[in-house]
Amino acid sequence: MCFPQLLPILANPATAAAIATTALVIQGVSAVSQAVAAADVAEKKNQAYYDNTVSAKDAYFLKTKQSNLRLIQEQSRTIDQQMDADLKARKAQATALAAAAGSGVQGTNVDQLINDFERSEGIYNSRVDERLEQIAAQTEMNQLGYQSEAISRINSRQPVTFAETLFAIADPLADFGLNYLDTTARYASLDTDLG
Repeated sequence: MCFPQLLPILANPATAAAIATTALVIQGVSAVSQAVAAADVAEKKNQAYYDNTVSAKDAYFLKTKQSNLRLIQEQSRTIDQQMDADLKARKAQATALAAAAGSGVQGTNVDQLINDFERSEGIYNSRVDERLEQIAAQTEMNQLGYQSEAISRINSRQPVTFAETLFAIADPLADFGLNYLDTTARYASLDTDLG
């Protein structure tokens, strides 16, 4: 669409320069807003990285703490079971000794019976200790898994580097600067040609 009535106005060098200056101002404002937007994007990405890192570390420490608490509870339960087994064995030994003494039996048969009680208590305690060792080993493996999960989560997001931010901000400003220099050089050459 052409407007013939605008041709004399546009042919005037002063009007053309004013229009070009207005266009440059608009380009400058646009370049600044692009630079500000790039800085804002970088800041938001870095904040998301920081939030993700904090969240991953918090999850790791919480899971590790819960895992350690479970292990402490198992250790306490193991001690209680072993004490109960010891008490039962002592009671059984005392009952056997009392029954043997009451009936007048003594010697190797009574000693074998007492040794059987002690041996079964030892076997039970050994099994309980073995189960606790397995739980401790599993807890350690779980904690390594929690650590690996946290590291993986932290590495899933990377912060925006200074260079990336600098180039994202500088690119629109540099484009504007080059356009400005090119436009002013063209108008300067027009002024010398017209003058």
